Amino acid sequence: MVQFGDTLKKLRQRMGLRQDDVARMVGVERSTVANWERGAKQPSLETLVKLSQIFAISLDELLGVTEVRSRPPLACYCSLVSDPLVKLLAERTGVPARDIAAFITALQISKDDCGSGNKEV
Repeated sequence: MVQFGDTLKKLRQRMGLRQDDVARMVGVERSTVANWERGAKQPSLETLVKLSQIFAISLDELLGVTEVRSRPPLACYCSLVSDPLVKLLAERTGVPARDIAAFITALQISKDDCGSGNKEV
């Protein structure tokens, strides 16, 4: 069984996010994310649900109960980071484009949409 911290770190790195990016997205300090990744602390159930939504995986996959089968839609995320509307929103709000792209990806794109051509962004 894979440990939660290992899974979190791999998912975070795959999406090109830093610990402080994830921390902002779930409303905790960067040191808290570092503690989760090291296995020193565990997040609340509410935070686990947020993380599973951000990374577009099930709680079972996030917790290492089952193997991570779905993958974060990395290609879609990467294309959103350079999207002119995302850049404009980032400029106007002061929120980094990668955070906006990760948020949109987690909320709008199902795990199968990147390859199906049915992307609605």
